[in-house]
Amino acid sequence: MYDVAVIGGGPAGCYTAYGLAREGFDVVVVEKNGACQQPPVCTGVVGVEAFERFGLPSDSILAQIEDLQFISPSGKLLPYRPGRIQAHVVDRVKFNNGLRKLALESGASLLEGTACLDIRITPNHVELKTASNGDRLRARAAVLACGYNPKMTRKLRLGDIAQSYEGAQAEILMDDLPATEIYLGRNVAPSSFAWAVDLKDGRARVGLITRKGASKFLKLFLDSHFLKGRIKEAGAILWKAIPFGGLERTYSDRLLAVGEVAGQVKTTTHGGIYYGLIAAQAAAETLSQALRHDDLGAPRLQAYERRWRALLEPELQKGQLFRKLFDRLSDTHIDSLFSLALKDGIMDLIHRKAMFDWHGELIASLMEHTFVKRFSSWL
Repeated sequence: MYDVAVIGGGPAGCYTAYGLAREGFDVVVVEKNGACQQPPVCTGVVGVEAFERFGLPSDSILAQIEDLQFISPSGKLLPYRPGRIQAHVVDRVKFNNGLRKLALESGASLLEGTACLDIRITPNHVELKTASNGDRLRARAAVLACGYNPKMTRKLRLGDIAQSYEGAQAEILMDDLPATEIYLGRNVAPSSFAWAVDLKDGRARVGLITRKGASKFLKLFLDSHFLKGRIKEAGAILWKAIPFGGLERTYSDRLLAVGEVAGQVKTTTHGGIYYGLIAAQAAAETLSQALRHDDLGAPRLQAYERRWRALLEPELQKGQLFRKLFDRLSDTHIDSLFSLALKDGIMDLIHRKAMFDWHGELIASLMEHTFVKRFSSWL
């Protein structure tokens, strides 16, 4: 009988396990994959604030992101040069392994290559059925940190996440990438954006996010005039589903949901690492108190939901409002915005308000700007 079983050995799961293990609890991480050798489908862009706040593994850093170059559907350029490093690009294998090591060194156990097939919550414990010869594992409580998994959350009566996007990415041998490039346009990435992120060794991560058909759109993007003549060699295209919006409920008796499975993902850029870590810290603190009081019922664990929503939900909601406006923009509208962005103090406002991981204040300021209000009325 463990104190806590964490299902999923990604960043959110491992950080939750670390937070609990260092408080002296007997924690096991159940991870369906073996030793982390295959990188997940992720750009691997993690803000400087996240590294400083959580002491993340610095040996995983491949490159830094400072300048951005936004490209409109017709090829207009809009540079953003904040004059400081905004984020690090990480090797996700080293990054994940570093967080697993942190959990293990704090006393957590790790079961790799062990898929969780079923979770049963009883009045006295949580029982996990695993793929290892049908073994069953028991714990006083469980943390669901298995990535986006609507089938599991519905089964556990946590509800569903109303919407999702698709992400697709490939590693590319690529020339001429002096800044991170962000591409907008309905023919490039409908409802979202595409990117090219330099890894500083001749390689780049090129990908995009859209509501559906991400792999198809990425193939078209790699063959487009935007990248023509710059690609030496393209790797395999990897795909994943990305939740959009929060899970209806992230707690029940003896159970918490953390990270992507809970929808703790930025609704602007779809990045999930930092918000997942913030929620993981809240989950570990809530469970630590509940375990000490031997009170693992839903009323006690509801404190976790109140805590993470207070920290993240204002950002998620403002991002959703921004997305609704963005979805209404045609390519002509986007090109017009590029032409007008340097006027009326828009770029000055962006330089003053923009933060890599927190977009709510900038969105609120932009929505109150006279130019943006006027533009919105045209839609």
